[in-house]
Amino acid sequence: MTLYILYSADYELFLGGNYCDEHEVLINPTNDLLDMCDRQKIPLTLFADIFSLLRYKEHNLSGFPDAAEEQLKDAIQRGHDVQSHVHPHWKYTTIEGNRYSVNTDYFLLGKLDTDTEALYRKILDYLVTSRNYLHDLLRQVDARYQCVAFRAGGYGLQPNAATVLKALTDAGFIIDSSIVPDLVIRNTVNEVDFSRVPNLSNYYLYDGVNSPSLKDHGIFEIPIASCTFSIGDTFLNQLSVVSRYVHNKRTGRSSGSQAREKGYQIQLQENRQAPSEPEHSIYYNFLREFYYDRFYYLDCSTDHEKMIRCTKKYLQQFDSVHNNVFFSLNMHPKEMTKEHVTALEKYHTALQTHYQGTIRAISYQQAAEMITKKG
Repeated sequence: MTLYILYSADYELFLGGNYCDEHEVLINPTNDLLDMCDRQKIPLTLFADIFSLLRYKEHNLSGFPDAAEEQLKDAIQRGHDVQSHVHPHWKYTTIEGNRYSVNTDYFLLGKLDTDTEALYRKILDYLVTSRNYLHDLLRQVDARYQCVAFRAGGYGLQPNAATVLKALTDAGFIIDSSIVPDLVIRNTVNEVDFSRVPNLSNYYLYDGVNSPSLKDHGIFEIPIASCTFSIGDTFLNQLSVVSRYVHNKRTGRSSGSQAREKGYQIQLQENRQAPSEPEHSIYYNFLREFYYDRFYYLDCSTDHEKMIRCTKKYLQQFDSVHNNVFFSLNMHPKEMTKEHVTALEKYHTALQTHYQGTIRAISYQQAAEMITKKG
């Protein structure tokens, strides 16, 4: 058995609005991330939210989409990968300076229409538009480029997951990487419930997210690794957080929380500054996570040790699996600081050391080639 880790990043702006220009929000941190991946020879896959670029162009705001397109082409030239990330609400968003007027009714692909056939056609149009856009852009620098993988905006494969999966299959996609096992998000814009997804390392989906396709028909799922820590695991995790916090306070170093000031999420309807955390919040978080919030998934943090613990715990359940195991670690460059990049580098080094020659970092295009060849 070989373990394949797919390092990925959702290449997107803040969906509610930005406190600074788009270069500072997305272009610059993505450059830092790509540079680190080059040093470590990690093939990074950027899941590009291309409908934000199209919407900016429709508003005659070409600076950001031009810079993003050049960055995506540069990523391909450097040996990285770019795949499709769809936030459908951008078609209904008005851009006013650094603020967006958003219609959250269109945040999820599965809620674009109440009629099943109309819904399928609308989803298919989004997917084909996204795939064609990336083909036209990236084949300028690599004629062999293929858009084969998809990640839903906000991980929102639901509701109407069967219709979304059928559209993905018909649009020519091979891989989905939206599922975070056991993740549940219910808020004003999202309806994620992955509490009953298949307890398998990888599988095909066609009729929904809770049962694998019996004939390996449909879309191959590469989940984002997740786990639920025991109380003992959580105690160790939280001790390291408190230790770093105390050390940073003594040395005057930043805790990295300034990343939240670059913008705000779509759930917030007004452009307001994020509140600063009170001094006691680190200890409040300690108690909250110790007793309640023990679920965790691999969305890059500044704590490389916690990411390693999660990875080990996730992979332990597949120790008896004889097939190859594909799993993903995700990132959001808009929220990343240099501390995140440093932690990611430490994580990768520790991962290689622990698993020796049994783990390999690959891109989604490489995964699709392996899956297609095996099929």
